Amino acid sequence: MSKVDGTSFPPGPEYEYGGYHVRIEPDGSTTGRWRVVSDDDDTYFGIIAAAEPVKGEPEVHFATHFPGEEEIPPMRICAQWTSAVEFLLDAGEG
Repeated sequence: MSKVDGTSFPPGPEYEYGGYHVRIEPDGSTTGRWRVVSDDDDTYFGIIAAAEPVKGEPEVHFATHFPGEEEIPPMRICAQWTSAVEFLLDAGEG
């Protein structure tokens, strides 16, 4: 089993968490945005997007956007892409 580096960029392409196995696919509309989709049944959980640094921290952060809310301000910004994906999965089915 290999270690997943949640700080790597770009994220993915696959991730397992809490019984979910998802694909992290580039969102074709914009650079720096990825769709989180179930490998099992293609359920769409939302978007993670590269975000501006938070509070002056120089690292890339990741914003979370639920389905249907892709163009409004994010619900959460995470320092690691793994945390962003886990937040979407914990929030429920897409």
